[in-house]
Amino acid sequence: MNPDNPMIRPRLSAMMFLQFFLWASWYMPISAYMNGVLGFSGAQVGWIYATTAIGAILSPMFVGFVADRYFATERILAALHLVGGVCLLLASQATGFGWLMFLLVVNALCFMPTLALVNSLSFRNIDDPDRFSRIAVFGTIGWIVASWLVDFALGGPKTGYFFYLAGCGGLAMAAYSLTLPHTPPKGAEAAADVFGLRALKLLKETPFLVFAVCVFLISIPLSLYFAWGTGFLDEMGRRNPTFLLSFGQFSEIVVMIVMPWFIFRIGLKNVLVVGMAAWAIRYVLFATLSFPLIMLGVLLHGFCYCFVFVASFIYVSKRAPAEMSASAQSLVALLMWGLGMLVGTVGGGFTADKYPPPVTIAATKGEVTSPGQILPPWVSEGGKDGIAPAIGRADAKDVTIERAKERLPEEGLKIGDVTYAKKDLLEALQAADTDESGGVTQLEWQAARSHNWPPIWFWPGLLAALVCLVFVAGGSDVPRAEEAATTSG
Repeated sequence: MNPDNPMIRPRLSAMMFLQFFLWASWYMPISAYMNGVLGFSGAQVGWIYATTAIGAILSPMFVGFVADRYFATERILAALHLVGGVCLLLASQATGFGWLMFLLVVNALCFMPTLALVNSLSFRNIDDPDRFSRIAVFGTIGWIVASWLVDFALGGPKTGYFFYLAGCGGLAMAAYSLTLPHTPPKGAEAAADVFGLRALKLLKETPFLVFAVCVFLISIPLSLYFAWGTGFLDEMGRRNPTFLLSFGQFSEIVVMIVMPWFIFRIGLKNVLVVGMAAWAIRYVLFATLSFPLIMLGVLLHGFCYCFVFVASFIYVSKRAPAEMSASAQSLVALLMWGLGMLVGTVGGGFTADKYPPPVTIAATKGEVTSPGQILPPWVSEGGKDGIAPAIGRADAKDVTIERAKERLPEEGLKIGDVTYAKKDLLEALQAADTDESGGVTQLEWQAARSHNWPPIWFWPGLLAALVCLVFVAGGSDVPRAEEAATTSG
């Protein structure tokens, strides 16, 4: 640690905390909000999540050609987070797809470059790169704290208040960035390094080509977890979905600690194989629709994330020649965070549309009535609203809702700021009554308002399994020192 800056580690740790706090504040809960409140189609949800991939594809141009060459890192961080924070605050008022998409594209173009910039600022202000993991772990802690605040302080993802949390987090990060150590621009950088084009020559080596193809392909299925995680748990009737997904970050911390031991014992290739297999296993667990198995799939996140994302960048740093390492890292980041996630989020949205809920309903928010909304919950997260409380039953667990007209209020049902007409609710109750008994149980209602999740999770799980097998067959471990010297020569 720099003796002239004894507080540098806690200052950088706070930077990482805020960076990922503001990202988690909107990135996970917006799935349930779009699916359950705004009534967006699967394709629209996919495109909203694709905004970060768009930002990842375009951000190297900004970081390499502008930020690193002309501006001090802490100042450009402040400017980008200021604009991004304002966009997130404005997004809280957006109810239509077009306006929300525009705001989140601008936010992504501002936010995604900052992921590289905070890493760059950290490495340039610590004297031992091995200490970086102790700083980066505060980003995971920030992600956890944001997830808990969304569910326990802001009433859950369906309130939409998470946008205020994220926007204020962005503004706080903008102000805090101005207090960070002055980190002057690095000067001109070759365009080839910015996009990783110099590393394309590595694709002539079959093992690296297989690796590059596999990390691109594995990024396609993994993107569905981020885009549909909270929406999936919400449709399963689970309260506090953002909180539940945060358990994955706890496992991430544990796996990050033990990951060097795994690399030493089984080798880097096998670590990647385990990570790819973990994604396939996770989706099989999700497809069972069993809550304990779903949570087991969430807890696999440490292996899914660290053994794929982190291990991939370690693999590149060990396999690419030193003079090509930065370019190779840029290429892999583009394949995973950019192109792979773009294909995955958009494709995942269309997949969700192929397996929609069997019953939908019209809903009115403000003066806008939108058809095709998923059914309102049996009981809301606060336990006060929903179909069951509307008929005067607080103990909603074993209630059967009869389809008699007097059982629902004449003005319809209002949950939060969304209103469902009585006529539409009665039609939905009739459609949900699959056994034609004249009443609807909680299980029938839950089935009527849920996507057909097993095939939605089956297809990305199958792709992850196939990618894993391809890497087992065609990939190779990192070369030994003497082999690396021969390759680079």
